[in-house]
Amino acid sequence: MSQEPNDSTPPPSSPCPTPPPSPPAGSRRLVRVLIAVAVVGIGGALLWTLVGEELYEQVQEYRLAMEDLDQSAPVGYLGLNYRKEYNARPAQFHHEQDGRKLLWASVGDGTTPEFYDVTDAAFDPQILQGGFGRDSIPGVDYPILEEPDGEIASNIGSQNEVAGVALESGPRAYPIGAISKVEVVNDFDGEVPIAVVYARGPDSVHVYRREVDGQPVTLGTTGYSTGSEKIPLFYDRKTKSLWLPEADGSALTCVNGEYVGKTMPEYAEVERGPWRSWRRAHPDTLVLVGNDRSKPIPEE
Repeated sequence: MSQEPNDSTPPPSSPCPTPPPSPPAGSRRLVRVLIAVAVVGIGGALLWTLVGEELYEQVQEYRLAMEDLDQSAPVGYLGLNYRKEYNARPAQFHHEQDGRKLLWASVGDGTTPEFYDVTDAAFDPQILQGGFGRDSIPGVDYPILEEPDGEIASNIGSQNEVAGVALESGPRAYPIGAISKVEVVNDFDGEVPIAVVYARGPDSVHVYRREVDGQPVTLGTTGYSTGSEKIPLFYDRKTKSLWLPEADGSALTCVNGEYVGKTMPEYAEVERGPWRSWRRAHPDTLVLVGNDRSKPIPEE
């Protein structure tokens, strides 16, 4: 009787399950970073809710206080204080004499006052206000200019507003805090006579070519301005003609006197902004720091 062959080979064992692959190290690191960012974000939001807004307001208040301090610090501009005639204005500016309409001009020599004859003026003198007297507001006749690191210029606060002009002879800055006191700066761009005019009402600055028929004209202040607009009225030193800026600033127009109808056209554009910005953009700029009043007021 035959026997079945004896197969002593053990049955194959069941295969072990393969473990899932581990995420790459880079992915694990990214997850940890995202979790950390989320925690920081939540913590930051909570901190902002608790103290952030109050702290932000305190920082803003401090910044504004420092800007105010920067702008209010004394600069020490030279020769811009009012002259004594400023307080000598009469109670009545207008009167008629021998059929002529007269507008008070100044105290004159102290005994005989001076007047403008405005009988045929191209404007209504009744709209004027002020009457502080000719040149009592000290328009600048002899500008004192310095480089940004000059003795006086270095006192100008970085946030102080200036009117910057890119002239042919180089950039120049006129601090608003200075020209608002004097209303007009008689200056030069090389050989070209220019006038920088500030109007208080519209808070505007314009630059004009101060020539009539090719001849230089020096402007002075009358101490008058027009009603609510507060547009300054100027006179020229040679003929005592009266000048008003056009409403759009495009020209100075003579409204009374020998030059009536003549105009001085706008000469250059003005860029207004903080002194710091103008100085950074124009490191070679000059800046107005005063008026040399050791010299006599020009007669022409």
